Amino acid sequence: MDAAGALRKLSEPWERGDKVKRAIERSARIARLSYSRCFEIWYGRARRIEQAELLRISEALEQKNRKDARNELSELRLRLARLESLLVQTDPDFHRPTIDFVRTQTRGSR
Repeated sequence: MDAAGALRKLSEPWERGDKVKRAIERSARIARLSYSRCFEIWYGRARRIEQAELLRISEALEQKNRKDARNELSELRLRLARLESLLVQTDPDFHRPTIDFVRTQTRGSR
């Protein structure tokens, strides 16, 4: 695992005008590392990275990825509900087979 790359991924998403310092602070907080240690790893200046540090970074990135996936799934479900509502409003009888199909498909992904 590339520790510097993982720290960069932890810092995402960046807000407009965000500075690298803020991204490093964010990564350090999430990975439970000190700012200075995170800074050294971020820029590839760390002579050696302890196994415990790699584990913290890895676990933090895994947790972030799971959270991002849950958020994306929730957003997709909300979007589907909105689209379903629009279909029902336009012509519920015409769109009923489509709505029923989408409902059965989305139930399997919960």
